[in-house]
Amino acid sequence: MSILWRTWLSVTSILGLVLAILSMLATLQHNATLADLLKQRLSVVAQSTAGAFRPIVNIGLPLSMLRNARQVLDHARAEDANIDQIHVIENDGAIIHSTSQARAAYVSATMQQAMRFAEAGSWSIETEADLISAVSIQRRDGTAAGWVVVIYTKEAFNRATDLLQQRIINTTLLAWAAFSAFAWCLLRVQLGGAIKGFSQIKQLLSLFSQLSPGSPPPSVPDARGCGFFTDEIPSLHSKLIQAAQRYHSALSGLDADNKTATTGQTLDIARVPLMVKQAPDSSLARAISRRLVPGLVLLLLAAVLLQGWYIYSQVRASFEPEQTARLELIGSVANSNIQRAISAGIPLEALVGVSRYFDELLDQFPEVSYLAIISPQKSLPVFQAGAHTAPSSPFWRTQQDRSSFPISDATGKIGQIVIEANPHYFAMQLRFLILDLAVVVLVAALLAYQVVIVTLSFSMTGPFNRLNHLLNLQAAGDFSSGLSGRRNSELDRAAAFLSERADTLYRMHAATCDKPKPPSPKLLQFAYLNDIRLPVFLFGLADALSISFLPVYTRSVENPLQWIDPGVVLSLPLAGYLLATILGAPLVRPLNSRWGSRRLLLVSALLIVAANLGLSLATTTVTLILFRTISGLGYAISTHACQDYVLDVVTPEVRGRSLGLFTSALFGGIFTGAAAGGIIADRSGAPTVFLLGSGLALLAGALAWLLLPRHPRTQAEPIPRLRDLILPLRSARFSLLVFTLAIPSNVMIQAFIAFLVALQLDALGASAADVSRVVMLYFLLVAIVVPVAPRLLDGVMAKSSQAITGTLIAATALATTFIWPSYWAMVAAVTGVGLGQSLIRDPEVSIAMGLAETELSVPGRDTVLSSLRVLERTGSILGLILIAFVASLAGYPVAIAAISVWLFTGGLILLIVRSRYRLSY
Repeated sequence: MSILWRTWLSVTSILGLVLAILSMLATLQHNATLADLLKQRLSVVAQSTAGAFRPIVNIGLPLSMLRNARQVLDHARAEDANIDQIHVIENDGAIIHSTSQARAAYVSATMQQAMRFAEAGSWSIETEADLISAVSIQRRDGTAAGWVVVIYTKEAFNRATDLLQQRIINTTLLAWAAFSAFAWCLLRVQLGGAIKGFSQIKQLLSLFSQLSPGSPPPSVPDARGCGFFTDEIPSLHSKLIQAAQRYHSALSGLDADNKTATTGQTLDIARVPLMVKQAPDSSLARAISRRLVPGLVLLLLAAVLLQGWYIYSQVRASFEPEQTARLELIGSVANSNIQRAISAGIPLEALVGVSRYFDELLDQFPEVSYLAIISPQKSLPVFQAGAHTAPSSPFWRTQQDRSSFPISDATGKIGQIVIEANPHYFAMQLRFLILDLAVVVLVAALLAYQVVIVTLSFSMTGPFNRLNHLLNLQAAGDFSSGLSGRRNSELDRAAAFLSERADTLYRMHAATCDKPKPPSPKLLQFAYLNDIRLPVFLFGLADALSISFLPVYTRSVENPLQWIDPGVVLSLPLAGYLLATILGAPLVRPLNSRWGSRRLLLVSALLIVAANLGLSLATTTVTLILFRTISGLGYAISTHACQDYVLDVVTPEVRGRSLGLFTSALFGGIFTGAAAGGIIADRSGAPTVFLLGSGLALLAGALAWLLLPRHPRTQAEPIPRLRDLILPLRSARFSLLVFTLAIPSNVMIQAFIAFLVALQLDALGASAADVSRVVMLYFLLVAIVVPVAPRLLDGVMAKSSQAITGTLIAATALATTFIWPSYWAMVAAVTGVGLGQSLIRDPEVSIAMGLAETELSVPGRDTVLSSLRVLERTGSILGLILIAFVASLAGYPVAIAAISVWLFTGGLILLIVRSRYRLSY
């Protein structure tokens, strides 16, 4: 398959995936928002109905004493034809009154559970068949005497969502086809020179493969218009001439008789694998990426924006009937209350509490912008609240923005209530759809970059680098190596004759020599940083899907661990996950030396798949803890194996930049998972998220198996002992690094980002989707800042100074949530922590590596890295449980403040000790 078609298939796959993700998120967001709006409207019905029961409970009578209860419920049920049943229940779930003749004695267990966790006198849930909202019937002292439960059948809801979904799917397929065609044209233009250059190189290789001794070499092909290969083709031609001369010279040095006798001889060659480690990127790869990626990102951006505009318009149209229904209901409730006072004989002008009542309605129902009572005899409204609001944009128009309801007394109509819709309210309901659009654009850019780089490395730059390496050897007279018999690309197949030269010379040499036989040609295997880009991205994505809702989800399942503090129980799945990373990290190097990276990553992928399948079926906290622990083991093995692969492949000179690229790919995947997981969980439930994680982990393992080279087996390294892991603590500088930087920063990530953010935002009323949008800011900042920070700061600040700066930034950001506990304070804190961690992460590893190469050279790099990983995670587990206990006792803001103090203390100690004793890092 040609470069153009391979690249196009990659791009069109990304395009289809991105449009599918956008459509899925938009559909889920629409369905969730519409369900919330319907539940809010049902809550209005329930609240209005509850008002009829309050006089009874206020005088101490039971709910069953209201004689016309059935008429009240029937009147409320008539507000909407889709309301199936209305119940009045007691606090134990027993049904006292109902619109249903064949009612059960108690409401379902699901409703009773929602009632137990209810806050602010109301609750709502969604089942497979119904939307349910409930409001408490409160006594004078504020206690709940019972509940009004409104059950709304989802038939109309399902019809609306199915129609929207079908429209979006059809448009998505059309947009995919159109933009795929545009992508092919764009790639054909941008890769035109490279395709021509590649063709010239293949032709040149073909000519040299047929070159016989004494024949003049082919002339240099015309390299004009060959794009990235314009300067490479003449150099390649020169190397081919030198290699051919060396080869023919080696042939002529052998005995002619032996040559004749052995040319047809078959001799099995036991090749010895030899790993060739390359720098992370060649100048050619970077040049191609800079040329291709901007245009592809713009293409993806155009596709996403066009599809997003269409989805927005369809969602807007889908909400218009609900806006009309809400307006009618609110007006009807206001009209009933006003009409009740008029019917009691109170004159219209004497309703002194109307203005305050209207103000309360406007506060309670932001979808209404204006309320007034108008009398035909007066030029000005008798009472009014709010203001007339005009639409801010012609792109949003409401179907009905004004309704009126007559007010009558014994003489006839005396006025009317006028209610106007807020034209901005439903647009505000779609703000998260706009945020999802922005998220998808960022995800598309990250994914496009990763996939295009890997595709080009696999199809173009990788084969060209292999060809160059082998030609350099043969031009210098070294025919001891050859390429793999597995031809990955057209260029590999065209260059196969170079490897056959090594085989021919080996067979001839073996025939002329007595024992011992000469060494067999080495099998060159090439390792690049690009090999693990996609697996790292997908492993990070699969692992982060549950980060925005797992603590809250843990609280919703059955808890057999009643003897443990409930707040601590919520932290145990994460603690088990961290414990698994402690146990798994030291195993990576020994297992890698035995199995190689490909097998190890495949094993880790299977562990993550099994864990996610178990999580999707978990019903208790114990099973959640167990399978989340297994997931942590798989994730620890996968990420550390990939990081060790990077450290093995690159040279020390580019280690910092390579770790930055690795971190960027990892956190790009985590960002994508954090952004999507909460939204999917909000609509489809946590089990769906875990099943998706299984599929992504399996794909990551398959890509690792396909893309990574077969690592030659090396001497098996022993599994580090506990005594070996503690040994580096004898170094004062290493101990200082661990206790003032590594442990506090890891506690910050685990206790705040992965634990307290979800719980605090949930306490503030945020949904899982809201939490995911906040958490993703952290990973987005890390993915963006980590690769850039070394280039900007390495020549300006020492590694420890960068880490201290990041610690103080994060600590300051966390302190704001204690001073100002609100949604936006949490957003600011997550942003500050993301920026701070970006300055801490890679300097921490670089400092440890530097110590391993100097004063800790005796334990060695592997022991030092394993020690750092084990100690920081051990500290983070203890810190997480401690912070969870503090949160259970004193609340989430105090727990976050404790992390802030911990970070401040560690950063200041490191700063003071480093300055006083002049520690050189």
